[in-house]
Amino acid sequence: MALNIFEKRIKAWEEKYGSLPTQIQRKIDKLVEQYDKTQQTEKSPKILSITDGTKLVREFKGKRYSVTVMQNGYEYNGKKYKSLSAIANEITGTRWNGKKFFGVA
Repeated sequence: MALNIFEKRIKAWEEKYGSLPTQIQRKIDKLVEQYDKTQQTEKSPKILSITDGTKLVREFKGKRYSVTVMQNGYEYNGKKYKSLSAIANEITGTRWNGKKFFGVA
C-alpha cells in the first residue's frame, strides 16, 4: 500500500523526533474526528433571492422572453405564475428547471 504525502511527512517527522505522547495523539485524533463530522453535513439548498421588479430575460429559439419577479411569484405575458419552471415549461413545451432555464441557478 502506497503512503500518501501526509503519511510520508508524519513518518519522516516521527523518525526524526519520535512519536507524539499518547495523550496528545488522542487529542489530535479527537479534533480530527470532530472536524470530519462537520464536513459531512448536508448543505442547505440555495434559496433564490431576487429583488421584486427584477426582469429575467431569456432568448429561446430566436425569440426573447421576459419575466418580472413579483413579491409572491412571477409575471409572464400578463399572467402570474408561482414558479419559474411553470413559465419555462409553457415557453418550451417541455419540463424544465426554471432557475436553470433563466440562468439564475
